[in-house]
Amino acid sequence: MQADPKEAGGSMPLERTTQAGAPGFSPCSRCGGTGIVTEPDGALATAKVCPCSLRCLICRGSKFLFERDSESREVARLCECEVRRQRIRLYNEASIPAKYADARLADFRRDKDNSEAFLSFSALAKDYQRGHHGVLLMGGPGVGKTYLLCGFLHELIFRLGVPAQFRDFFHLLSDLRSGYSQDKAESDLIQPLVDVEVLAIDELGKGRNTPWEQNILDVIISHRYNSKKTTIFTTNYTESRTTTLVEPLRGKDSIASQAEEVRDTLAERVGPRIYSRLKEMCHFVAMKGPDRREEQGANLSRSSGR
Repeated sequence: MQADPKEAGGSMPLERTTQAGAPGFSPCSRCGGTGIVTEPDGALATAKVCPCSLRCLICRGSKFLFERDSESREVARLCECEVRRQRIRLYNEASIPAKYADARLADFRRDKDNSEAFLSFSALAKDYQRGHHGVLLMGGPGVGKTYLLCGFLHELIFRLGVPAQFRDFFHLLSDLRSGYSQDKAESDLIQPLVDVEVLAIDELGKGRNTPWEQNILDVIISHRYNSKKTTIFTTNYTESRTTTLVEPLRGKDSIASQAEEVRDTLAERVGPRIYSRLKEMCHFVAMKGPDRREEQGANLSRSSGR
């Protein structure tokens, strides 16, 4: 008996569920027939096997299916129930924030404001190959950039089994500072960010933008650029002063000046070297629209006032 090269499930599209072809199957209202439930768990989103799929009716718990190849040799391949468990593990290792446990690239989430970004992520998920160009999604706060990013990661992990990691840029810097303060080697801190197949950095440019922060960003991007790794970014900084993030000017005493504002473009925020690499690594997509968080807050206030 020979092992099927698909055994690891790394590039096998995961079908709706292993139960779908089983006698008496009807779609589960909780998981929609995927066999997977994602939900908030503390600070992170976590996935687990839906109760409807705990017992696989296809492999009967063996984890393998046996079939004949074109030369009539018996080969074994992983049952989809086991592939599902592997991808659940990948999702739980991706550090997706709990707020986005429900993030999906579902057509009903697409609208006139996010259409280009939605289609860019959908195309990348459909055509993804190792080393594929990434996406840099830029736009104002609250327009839905992070939601689409997490929806893309969900698709990439569960449909294709691609290892990925979500990192908020500000938290990433905080973690690195903490590591350095504990005398951890830079290679131990940076290498996991370099090695992961797909790295998603949210809120690029957030922070004080010190030379140390720019150097860290340069190291990560340069290593991934040279390794031809797919990297995805979201940022509030755009290519135009009219649409980029507006911030109060701060002096040395860190007190905001009400008279002056800073409108750094993305190129100014990250510097010409990093910006040039980003342009080569990613497809830039501008995302417009209202602040959805403000709209949701207003709707909640109106509802509670009834």
